[in-house]
Parts: sequence; C-alpha cells; structure tokens
Amino acid sequence: MPSKVPMRLVIVGGVAGGMSAATRARRLDETASITVFERGSYVSYANCGIPYALGGVIKDDAALVLQTPQAVNDRFNIDVQINKEVLSINRENHTVDVRAKGSESIQQVPYDKLILSQGAEPFRPPIGGIDLPNVFTLQTIPDLQKVKAYLAEHGGTRVAIIGGGFIGLEVADALHNLGLEISIVEYMPHVFPPLDADLAGPLHAEIRRHNVNLLLNARIEKIEAPGIDTPGRVVLVDGVPILADLVIVVVGIRARTSLAEKANLKIGKTGVTVNPFMQTSDPDIYAVGDMIESEHRITGRALQLALAGPANRQGRLAADNIFGRKISYRGNVGTSACKVFNLTVASVGFSVTSLLQMGFDPLWVTVHPPDHAGYYPGSHPMTLKVAFEKETGRLLGAQAVGTAGIDKRIDVLATAMQAGMTMFDLEHLELAYAPPYGSAKDPVNMAGFVGSNLLRGDVNIIHAEDLKIGQDAAQIVDVRSPGEVSRGYIPYAVNIPLNKLRENVSTLDKGRRVVVYCQVGYRGYLAYRILKQKGFDVVNLDGGYKSVLEGGFKALQTSREKL
Repeated sequence: MPSKVPMRLVIVGGVAGGMSAATRARRLDETASITVFERGSYVSYANCGIPYALGGVIKDDAALVLQTPQAVNDRFNIDVQINKEVLSINRENHTVDVRAKGSESIQQVPYDKLILSQGAEPFRPPIGGIDLPNVFTLQTIPDLQKVKAYLAEHGGTRVAIIGGGFIGLEVADALHNLGLEISIVEYMPHVFPPLDADLAGPLHAEIRRHNVNLLLNARIEKIEAPGIDTPGRVVLVDGVPILADLVIVVVGIRARTSLAEKANLKIGKTGVTVNPFMQTSDPDIYAVGDMIESEHRITGRALQLALAGPANRQGRLAADNIFGRKISYRGNVGTSACKVFNLTVASVGFSVTSLLQMGFDPLWVTVHPPDHAGYYPGSHPMTLKVAFEKETGRLLGAQAVGTAGIDKRIDVLATAMQAGMTMFDLEHLELAYAPPYGSAKDPVNMAGFVGSNLLRGDVNIIHAEDLKIGQDAAQIVDVRSPGEVSRGYIPYAVNIPLNKLRENVSTLDKGRRVVVYCQVGYRGYLAYRILKQKGFDVVNLDGGYKSVLEGGFKALQTSREKL
C-alpha cells in the first residue's frame, strides 16, 4: 500500500492557543509536518505573569518562558520559527507568505490545514501624548523589558496606570511592592468592569488603603512627558494633573483580525467567526484564542473572551478536529480571578448590570459567609452575589470578593454553570468540609439556600439600590443588637432586636410595608418569617447592612456619632 502523505499543518502564533494546538497535533499524528510562525522573539510564555515580573514578585523574567523553539523541536519535532511574520494567506493555493524580521524577502509556505492564533493587541486610546517615550503597554515580554529598561535608565517614583481592569489592578498590586507612588485612572465609575458597582466598593477601599491614588469617572485630556526640571503628567479634562514619571496604558484589547480580513474570512463584531469545531468560514483554516468570537454558554451569543484557559482548550480542539476527532467547543462562561492587594475578586458569567443591559430579567441574592468555619482561627467574611433566572433558577452569573477562598467558590459555580445547574442544585452540592477550609454549609450552599427560598416564595427581598427611605416610605426595622446599631444604621430605621420582635409586633403598622434588615441577611430572614406569618407585607434587605456599608450606598448610611 502507498504510504500516507504527511499532513502539512501551519500555525500562526506561538503562544497559548498556537502551542497547545501544535503539541496536541503532534501527539495525534507523528508523521505530520508542523510549522509554527511567531512574529515575536518568544513562544509558549506566560503573559499573565508579566505584571508580577514587573513588580519583582517573579524574580526572573526567564521564569515566564515555558519552552524555547529548540526545546519544542527536541521534544515534539515541531519547527518553531520566531521573528517570522505571516503577511498574507492565499486560500486558493493553500499557501502563506512569510517574512523574517529585518528581511525584505518573502517566503511562500504551503499548508493543508492552517490555524490562526494571533491573539489580541493592546488598545491605545486617542489621547494626546499616547506615543510619548514614557508611555507603555504591558502585554508581552518585550513590553516588560522596555518598561524595566526605562525605569533603570530614567528612574522615577510615580506611575500612572490608565485602566482599572484586570491588568491595571495587577500592575498596581505588583508595583506597590517596589515602593512607587501609584495612580489608577479609570474611565468607568468603578474598577474591574465585570463586577457590579456594589461589589467593587470593597476593592476601592482596599486600593486606597494601600495609598494608591484612585480616580474614577476620569477623562484624560493629554499626557505630558517629563522634562529636565518638570515631572511628567497625565492631565484630566477638568484640569487636574496627575504626576507620572511612567505611564502604563492597559485599557483593553482588540482582536488581531487583519490577516483574516485580508483573506476574506468572516469577521464578527469583536473577532474572527468560527464554528464549534474552531473552523473559520474556510474549512481548511481554523482560529483560536483572543482573536476569535466564541459562544457564551449563558446567552448563546458570540463574544470575544480574552483568557488563556479558553485559548489553550480551543487550540487543543482545533488539532482534534483537524485529525478527525469531531469534538465541539462547549462555549465560555467567562471565569476569571484577580489579586488586588490583600483581596481576591473573581467572577463568572455576567453581572446583574450586564444582564439587565442585555434584556434579561434576573433575580439575585447576596450572602456574606466566612471563607471557613468561623470558630477556626483566621476566618474572613466574603461577599458572594449570584444571579439567576426568575422562572427556572438557572445560574446566570456570580461575583465574589474576599480575603480567602474566593477562587474556590467561583470555580464551583463555573462548573455548575457549564453543567446547566440551577440555584436549587446549589442546595445539594456536597463540598469539602474541614474547619480550616470550609463550613458545613459552604458559601455556595448558602447562596443556594437563599436563592431557593426566594424562588419558592419563602422570602421576598429588596436590594439596597431599590430601597427608598423617608417618613412616607416603608417602615424599616433593624433587628440587630443595640451595640451593632450604634456603629451605623439606615436612616428612619427603628431598632427592634430579633429576640424581642414577637413581643413588639404591635408597635408596627400592619397597613404599611415593612423592610427588615440585619448585618448580613440571616436574622432579617428570620424576622421576615415571623412577620409574614403574622400577616405583614414584609421584605428582607438582601445582604443586610453589610451590603449597604460596603456597596457604596452613602445615602442609606447614618452614623450614630452624627446624631
């Protein structure tokens, strides 16, 4: 029998998705010719670690480089060519035009199957001075090296970070270790845009507690370079100057689609269009990672998701399908986590704000359980907010902020969302319990209990943003102890401690709605059950006074000392 003709597989891009595809392809076919073209100087490196290398948490930049071209060739027999840019694709002839860095000559390379894994590029907003020599983006190892070289040559103690998303917060955290003066300039009303505003409140407090100058709703007019006797500045439209020897711009990314566009591949709103098998509109060309749009499990819509985990899985799936394994991508749920000084913030799915903007009509609950058993030393409260469908209880999103155990809970919820679970299912999850690690009622279970109570009609709640206060509004009953109330309370609230509620029911007007609240919600729920069964129109404040205090609802806060 004639020998099998080896497949010629060409991969454009040698980081997460590209190298995952290349090594998976080799494991599936020992005879295939596999070539990877990477326009940069590094392949298979951990760009998520770059902020920590900048701040010295990761001591050696070389630790970010997981493989070298030679190491990949030695182990996998893959031809990895760095500093080589693919300029165009000839779909009819099945070739790509490649040019080496610093060369004018063009090399034509044939392919049977082509995988595009070009990632995304940093967005540079149209601001005066955005191209000054002291202004940098931070996405690649060369970016990291440029920033370090600038600091080594020019010195400086003041850094302005434009953008308060993932990378901006990580950079602020990392650079704080170097003793630099840091400002974060964020265009939106709060940092970490995947969150709702009330969950961002603890992050703002943590950032400012570390002496970082945090500016929200900030509009930048221009950036000015440092002079011989004058400091660099970021100037806001209101005229406020922020002193900055160094400016790092991390305001988002844009999918690299120019090569695909030139090849007349189908492009969506935010990236290259692919099917569940990672194929583009050309069946012989696949695309993966940050440059594509892929289905979100919650909405079914195609969205760009710039995360390394999905990129690696997509690269693997592209190789599977090229070599005959018809495995479809199950879509994203958008799971992420970020360290913000001593806090961790994480989310999955969509925030309530995003869900409302997309036309959903969700329910949501907020709980504040400890990360592990409260009687075991070192426990810390967390805030966990879960959104779900009103009709079915299907999970739509979750957000959490706290000192410990945050990633664990969001990972559980991400798994539940991938499995199509509901709030009712969360009640029944059996999760690891030992006092140093969790509680008999895990925070995920607690969210399930509260959400299921709401769905079953065992409680009716009101959220802080919907609470109206005043003499003509609902009766507000604070069921905490007098000591707790002395540290702050909601205006117009009457204090009736839970244990004395039954004997004081007659003091409440049955003709007016009653809002009950405690510190985190549980005692409020007990008060709700008492009053509901006595015929009152009553609601419990979701998340209790802690959600008011940490969520930034200043109009709902009164300090006893001010009276």
